[in-house]
Amino acid sequence: MKALHRLVSRLADALFALSLIAGVLMMAHVTLDVASRTLFNHPLPGTGEITASYYMIAVAFLPLAWVTLRDEHVTADIFVSALPRAARFVIGVLTDLLIIAYVSAFVWQTWLSAMSRTSRGEVWEILGGFLPVWPMRWVLPVAGAAMVLTMIFRLLARLTNTNPITGVPANEKA
Repeated sequence: MKALHRLVSRLADALFALSLIAGVLMMAHVTLDVASRTLFNHPLPGTGEITASYYMIAVAFLPLAWVTLRDEHVTADIFVSALPRAARFVIGVLTDLLIIAYVSAFVWQTWLSAMSRTSRGEVWEILGGFLPVWPMRWVLPVAGAAMVLTMIFRLLARLTNTNPITGVPANEKA
């Protein structure tokens, strides 16, 4: 279980780091665009398209495994929290299985879409040329697959009474 935790944690951390880098690059790019437009009356071509097709996709999807590992997704569990422990456990397992199934379907469909768009060499027309956007189509299946792996780990952790944050059984110290 510790080896699986180490793998999931490293993958989640790496994808999260890439999303942070994309966020910093997006801020720098937009800042340079605004400064160039304001000071020189010459905006950087394609800033909006690059932001929408590259940076925002990375910032939105790459951290999914990191957020999932730490159970930081937005939840509304006011009714579930009032249930007995056994009922919460069963609902947790069923929810984990449903998320695994749903995100697996997401991965499959985004994989098919990425393959199709890659084979076509998908581009967007921007001022002064074309912007290849097909490479970023692969972010969705990669981030989704990392989330599925993380959810499988969380389900195993739930079933073995292991802390999903540390990968250590609940009765041991980290």
